[in-house]
Amino acid sequence: MAKINISQIQKIENEMLKETIEILNRNNITFYMCCGSVLGTIRHRGPIPWDTDMDILIPFSMLEKARDCLEKELSDRFCIDDLKNNRKYTNLFPRVAMPSTSSNTLHIDLFPLIGLPDDRDEQLKICKTLSKRQKVFIKYKRMRECISHPNAIKLFIGKMIEIFCSPFSKKELTRQYYKIMGKYPYDSSNYAMNACGHYGAKNIFEKEVFGTPDWKEYCDFEVPLPEKWDFYLKRYYKDYMQLPPKEERDFWLSFEMDIDDNDFEKIKDDIK
Repeated sequence: MAKINISQIQKIENEMLKETIEILNRNNITFYMCCGSVLGTIRHRGPIPWDTDMDILIPFSMLEKARDCLEKELSDRFCIDDLKNNRKYTNLFPRVAMPSTSSNTLHIDLFPLIGLPDDRDEQLKICKTLSKRQKVFIKYKRMRECISHPNAIKLFIGKMIEIFCSPFSKKELTRQYYKIMGKYPYDSSNYAMNACGHYGAKNIFEKEVFGTPDWKEYCDFEVPLPEKWDFYLKRYYKDYMQLPPKEERDFWLSFEMDIDDNDFEKIKDDIK
């Protein structure tokens, strides 16, 4: 295994993003950068220097097509990681990743942008239901981390989580989740949300906030942001140009991770 730092992680993810953008555009798929990737684009003209992932939003009606196009057209440096390709996968959305290296840190999340009804109570009900199902998947993730852990307490926790999750297969949970996401077609809805976001009701926007993608400079290429990106960023981050405390930045700037030697060989010239 080779070891890479956060700057090298971001260089790899930039290469992932370039390929992803090219493929999605070629296949006429609408998409937007989201969450911290929008913040990085506006505040840093690239990734947030201490952030280790990238986030894309794709309308739910186009997500399956996007996933299949990426799987077919990505170079051999990258791949799609999801439950179709990896039975141990523990997320409800696909990722662009590297073939032999864990996608837990180095990835692009492909989040579903779903339609919502106009009624606020129904919006909140859907938001709450999706959040509950995500929590069960998080328990699956913790179970995988704990059941092989040498620490007796963590091993016990893993076994308890395994018992809790046993009535719910990941396949059935995913089927239910996708059924909820497709209930209100995005194209005909006035409201939309990131179905896999971590901000609760803050994820609910009038669809016009996304609108026509606004392409902005990102390193040496351009990326699409929600049309009303200033409103979007203020919803999540308020004074979004304000930097977090230095100690929070320093912690991640010293981060390193292992990468499979075969993956490293394919990308090493891009991260010098």
